Amino acid sequence: MSARRLLPLLLGVLAMLLLPAPAVAAPASALPGTLKIQMVPPIKGVVVTVDGNTARSDRQGRLSVRVRNFTGLDQRFTVVPTAVSPDRRVLLDRFRGSLDHGVHSRTVEVGLRTVRRVWWRYADRDGAPVPVERVTEMRLRSNTGEVIELAGADLARPLWVAESRTQQGPRGLASKQLYYVVDRVMVDGTSVVNRAGHKFVPWERQNWLIELLFFKVSFSASDMFFTRRAGDGIQLTRADGRVQRLPFAADGTALVPDLPRGTYTVTVLGGGVSFGRPVSISRDQQVMLSVISAVDLTLVALGVLGVAVGLVLVGRPALRRRLRALLPRRERPTGQQVGRWRRPLRVGLGCVVVVLLLASIGVLAARPARAAGEPVPTTPAADPTPVLAHYYIWFNPTSWNRAKTDYPQLGRYSSDDTEIMRRHVRMAKAAGLTGFLVSWKHTPQLDDRLASLVEVARAEDFRLGIVYQGLDFSRKPLPRATVRADLELFADRYAADEVFDVFDKPVVIWNGSDRFTAAEVADTVRAARQRLLVLGAAKSPQEVATYGSALDGQAYYWSSADALDGRTRDRLAAMSQAVHLHGGLWIAPVAPGFDARQLGGRRVVARRDGETLRASFAAARLSQPDALGVISWNEFSENTHVEPSERFGARYLEVLAELLGASVDHDVAMDSQQAYDDHWGLPAWGAIVASGGALALVPLWVFLRRRRSPEGAVPPAQRGADHDAEAPVDS
Repeated sequence: MSARRLLPLLLGVLAMLLLPAPAVAAPASALPGTLKIQMVPPIKGVVVTVDGNTARSDRQGRLSVRVRNFTGLDQRFTVVPTAVSPDRRVLLDRFRGSLDHGVHSRTVEVGLRTVRRVWWRYADRDGAPVPVERVTEMRLRSNTGEVIELAGADLARPLWVAESRTQQGPRGLASKQLYYVVDRVMVDGTSVVNRAGHKFVPWERQNWLIELLFFKVSFSASDMFFTRRAGDGIQLTRADGRVQRLPFAADGTALVPDLPRGTYTVTVLGGGVSFGRPVSISRDQQVMLSVISAVDLTLVALGVLGVAVGLVLVGRPALRRRLRALLPRRERPTGQQVGRWRRPLRVGLGCVVVVLLLASIGVLAARPARAAGEPVPTTPAADPTPVLAHYYIWFNPTSWNRAKTDYPQLGRYSSDDTEIMRRHVRMAKAAGLTGFLVSWKHTPQLDDRLASLVEVARAEDFRLGIVYQGLDFSRKPLPRATVRADLELFADRYAADEVFDVFDKPVVIWNGSDRFTAAEVADTVRAARQRLLVLGAAKSPQEVATYGSALDGQAYYWSSADALDGRTRDRLAAMSQAVHLHGGLWIAPVAPGFDARQLGGRRVVARRDGETLRASFAAARLSQPDALGVISWNEFSENTHVEPSERFGARYLEVLAELLGASVDHDVAMDSQQAYDDHWGLPAWGAIVASGGALALVPLWVFLRRRRSPEGAVPPAQRGADHDAEAPVDS
């Protein structure tokens, strides 16, 4: 290259080196600007500060604030804890993304936590106020698991509780309202609310009304034998140990108009001997107590003495002769030697008849008086086939907000409530059911609920089986390793428990077994079958044949069958035949109706005022089942429940009880004794004591009536001849 051409190039390079570089534009995030905020939830009056500037949100929860730059705003931005109203405060919860995203006039979402002031008042079931001074403790629980325990002066003060929080959703932040349930309210040492029976949403209501279970109870006392009024009053020992003495009024009763639900010890004061008796109160009721009076003690003593003397005289003839020798002799004409036995015997037999008549009157009089037209309860029909109802323990207070068109008469309960379990068991047992088939799988919550139900069933002499839920919420089968471990866990805990004694081993129905091959099923349950009867949930005779003897039987959960169409009977019969062909147990389904439209289903089987249940029961019985599986006790989403409900009342439990030859008491009494009217006459066992004593005294009276003849004692060898020689002569 020539020098002439190289010189311009060098001059250009030199100019570039000597001239200053042009300024580079600063990024937008480093420049001052306006930060736009949207509060979630949209609340007016929320105060924020950033870079020394303050702003407050408008009615739509929006605000704008000047910032020196958008870099690191998270460290400089503050939501001031603000009382946006006298009863609501707000706190910063979260951002959506980062505040740095507010550059270029983009609106940033800021999530808030709100706190609300609430207060409450107590009332009884009739709405009458209950003074807060009667309450000693209250426990609240939120749906986030927060537990609040209040006692003393805190029970009378308003309380600030978390009202809402935010969570990230697909379209941004969303505010979630919180709710609280009342776990317990303690009065006199006992809880007077059903656990989780009250639910309050602070966003919707600040003034809570908590209804307490107080009941009107009338106490009276009667003589144990003659059932007359007895005693001067009662001594009532409450659960907290406090003792109260209540005198009887002129009508012979002591009325407590507001007795908290619970168990009390009651003793009658005066009138004789009375022992403390536990009485459980859970409804308005009358309680009749017994007093052993002096007359009762005398009657018992005479009865025992009569029996003892009678036995001694019958067994010792020599003693009888010595007693007769001590009595004054009475002269009789010789012709009456034979007839002297007739009158004592007639009198003795008359005494026996009178005593037996008194005993009969006592037995009849001891029965509780019934209102006119009240049906007499019948006992279940003599049928050895167990009848088990499918029972669900998954209910939380929020469960009733999803896919429900009917609700229990006992309220929207939680399955944690053992009192609800006890009422269910008592209602089912009264209706003739043998037990429940409990839906369960191994989770901490369901384990605790099953343990509580086992204790209740044991106390009530009720039986249980298990429906193992081998499917998750998406209807996908649980891994076989999980199923195997859960069955082993159940067997370890309950294989020897008499509560599960329906057959020779506890019954476990594996819901989801049809998702595996027969070989996989057999391998999964091989160890468990040594201690359990593991049944499958096959839906056709072909499926039953497929699994063969890999299981101990089948329990078909067929809740949508309409037995009135005629095909149900044939299908159940075919299933039964296939199961019994392999030597298995067959549990036939019985259902009152079906409607799962709230769950997305289309099929509806009308209840027809019990005709569907009757037809289903008949079809199941004709299949020669080893047990009947009623679908269900409390499946309210598919509307197969027989538990008394707001929509149907106790109608379908009554129909089921009628089919089982039983009577139903859907308002289950928790008291220890039903009330009955005053009456006269001996109770049954009192009449028996009196009868025994009188019968024992008859031979004593007969022997004492005998007199020797005026001629003196007759030698034993001659008595028979003299007796034969004499003839009765009219006097």
